[in-house]
Amino acid sequence: MFNLRGFPNDQIFSRMQQDYPQLDPDAVSAFLRLLVAGSDFLGRLDALLSGHGIMHGRWLALIQLRRRTIQRALPSELAQEQGVTRATMTGLLRQLDRDGLIRRQEDPADGRKAAVILTDKGVALLDRIMPEYYTLVNELMAPLKAPEKKALAGMLDKLLMRPESPSPTDPAT
Repeated sequence: MFNLRGFPNDQIFSRMQQDYPQLDPDAVSAFLRLLVAGSDFLGRLDALLSGHGIMHGRWLALIQLRRRTIQRALPSELAQEQGVTRATMTGLLRQLDRDGLIRRQEDPADGRKAAVILTDKGVALLDRIMPEYYTLVNELMAPLKAPEKKALAGMLDKLLMRPESPSPTDPAT
């Protein structure tokens, strides 16, 4: 969590620039606010999910399966989509399997591969969580008008399009 409640003002930035001339006050100001908002939003999401007995990594795996036409995927696909290692995804899926929220299905063509499938119990959990999730998102984004939400999404897309460092699932790393 990034818990900062007071943001630097122009006077503080001016003093800091004397020692750190590369400091861009507008960039730092926006960056800090983005970190605080993201941390706050993630904390609220985690609180909602913990009320349903699930952590966000596992919830994301369920969502990844739910949004597919056929609610089935290889663990490696889920790991890549979530930006985690295969080992991390294996741990997430193991717990989901133990809880009966997914089940494994061997590939008949290649017995070494096993896909994971969302179970009815997994769908039922998502059906309980998602209305609350969308209500939370609406509440958090309520201060913005529709055009501002679209503009914010566009600006964040720009930030996310920066050159990538190697991902944790990249075999070259």
